[in-house]
Amino acid sequence: MDTEAQLLEAWAAGDRHAGDELMRRYYRSILRFFDLRAPRAAEDLTQRTLLTCAEVRNGLRDKQSFKSFLFGIARNHLLRHIRTSARESSVFEFEFDGDESVAAGPTVSRVVALHEEQHLLLRALQTLPLDSQIVLELFYWESMPSPEIAEVLEIPLSTVTSRLSRARQGLRKAVESLHGSSRPRESLLRDIEHWSATLATLATLEQPRPIGEG
Repeated sequence: MDTEAQLLEAWAAGDRHAGDELMRRYYRSILRFFDLRAPRAAEDLTQRTLLTCAEVRNGLRDKQSFKSFLFGIARNHLLRHIRTSARESSVFEFEFDGDESVAAGPTVSRVVALHEEQHLLLRALQTLPLDSQIVLELFYWESMPSPEIAEVLEIPLSTVTSRLSRARQGLRKAVESLHGSSRPRESLLRDIEHWSATLATLATLEQPRPIGEG
């Protein structure tokens, strides 16, 4: 089976089948990444991210995994989208305290069969600063090791552990402050690590489209 780097080179050389294979492998993960925060633009941002990979493929260093390369591009597209949306409308509200924050994120529009605990956890996650959300997703949903997380967030490797610890603490506090039924909240707080990991199984309804289709 071809590696992601080999597929990326072939795609950049004009092999659409290689591009479609990369899309098949990563489309749902990247769509879910955007759908949590920008559901109306998620499909477009997903396509842009994958197309950008081919355009800047020389930036994929030998020591860098394709996955961290891809999610780093996705994060940059998301930041640009958020800043543009903030200027053009009042859909997003932000706080700037050294980190980009989403005060009231959108709902996930393409997931099915959410447990009450998962629904509460997503609501809590959406209240965290953006990079706190991302570090939790990369750790729990994408099973990324610390060096890859550092590459995505463009931070020193030594910072990842403390960033993850603060994000976990913030998530727990956000869950505690949520309104609603106490039963799922108590269940969630008893094993927040387990419920965080289960979000990796969220299934998107959207099917990958051939690259470049609008």
